[in-house]
Amino acid sequence: MMKLCSKLFLFVLACVFALTGPKAASAQTGSRTVLVVDSLDGHPIPEVSITVDGVPQRTTEVEGKAQLRWDARSDVRLRFEHVSYRALEVRLKDMEKLDGAWVVRLVPKDYQLGAVTVGRAVPEVVFERPDLHAADLFINDEGLWVLAYEHPRMVRSQVDASKEILRDVRLVLLDTSFNEVVSCPVPEDVFGLRHDLRNDVVIEGTRHAFSVGRSGDELVLRPFGLDELRRAVLPWSDSIPGWVLGSNAAPEYPALDHLAFDPERDTTRRICSVVDTFMMDLFRSSYKYMKGPDKVAAMNLAAQLGVDKEVVAGYMSGFSHNIWYRPVYAPLFVVGDTLLVFDHERWRLRKFARSLSAAGEVALPYQVKAEGRFWSGELVQDRMTQRIYAVFQRNGITWLRSIDPVSGALGDPFRLANSYPERVQVQAGKVYYIWRPYASLQKRTVYRERM
Repeated sequence: MMKLCSKLFLFVLACVFALTGPKAASAQTGSRTVLVVDSLDGHPIPEVSITVDGVPQRTTEVEGKAQLRWDARSDVRLRFEHVSYRALEVRLKDMEKLDGAWVVRLVPKDYQLGAVTVGRAVPEVVFERPDLHAADLFINDEGLWVLAYEHPRMVRSQVDASKEILRDVRLVLLDTSFNEVVSCPVPEDVFGLRHDLRNDVVIEGTRHAFSVGRSGDELVLRPFGLDELRRAVLPWSDSIPGWVLGSNAAPEYPALDHLAFDPERDTTRRICSVVDTFMMDLFRSSYKYMKGPDKVAAMNLAAQLGVDKEVVAGYMSGFSHNIWYRPVYAPLFVVGDTLLVFDHERWRLRKFARSLSAAGEVALPYQVKAEGRFWSGELVQDRMTQRIYAVFQRNGITWLRSIDPVSGALGDPFRLANSYPERVQVQAGKVYYIWRPYASLQKRTVYRERM
């Protein structure tokens, strides 16, 4: 009987455990989904570290969710931490529930920055030597070329009286970090740096011109004649498919033709002509004031050369040596598919298609408006961006304004930090120039400013 009662008790106990055991176990352990979101816009926050009653559990996933377990009999405390948000500690009973998940909202951290003074950047020193002055500069794909000298030559011939002649000159090439890559001395006095239509650097000397090449870690200067430089190199400034572009400009003659040369057919076409009509009338009038024998000589030369006698007389009289004479300045630039001719004699920007046909013209505002009084008479092109800039100067202050190739309108002015800069050039949106503080012992230095 006792054995039967014991077996019956164990059976009843087993039945009670079977009926109550799972429910009791689930009542002891909690498993919840937690969603962590931004308190401002509600987007989920991944990589949030979660601690339950001081015990680290896991971090939230990309969706901002995490599965957590804890002892459901106690009021657990949860802590949420993220590098970009304020830490939050909350009790389970205070948490918000949404769609079966406990929602936690974190507040972004406030970052207090130090005081910042806003102003233009200080001009960057690109080239400075304690022993050499920077005389000229030129920028192309190889880097920055600097022509540097110790001192200028003070005694000059009458023909070169208006030009600066430099002696003891070195040609220096800087890389994009403005470190000196290579340099070499120039074997004669020079006038400055020039370039050909491929944008390669050329040196104009007093007796020769020099093309520049590289041989390993050395620069190689190859001399050629000054006549060839002025006849075959300098007149040609750019190119388009099928054509080489240039002009027949001469400093002694108040007119020029822009030309396109086809090297395959060996033919030349005229794009347009630019004439200073007032100066041309004065130039041709020289014939009227010549003496009889000189007029005869002018007529004979005109017959031999096949040109007008009045043109010959203008050259014979030395008209271009007058103090009030100025040569024609009408550069041609290529911008996209358009050739732009800046006809300053007519105050017009003339446009031509790549077929060399006329494509309209607009006014040049820097000559028409009051600000035109301060135009320096110089245009520069950024070959990297193809933008063209007019350079203005007033009381030593220099600023640049871009020119819209469609309307001719001027862009916002960019003022250079240093006064009286020289050899201003633009490349990739940055302005390069040579400058030396007034009355200082500093050598002439190359600076750069970001536009």
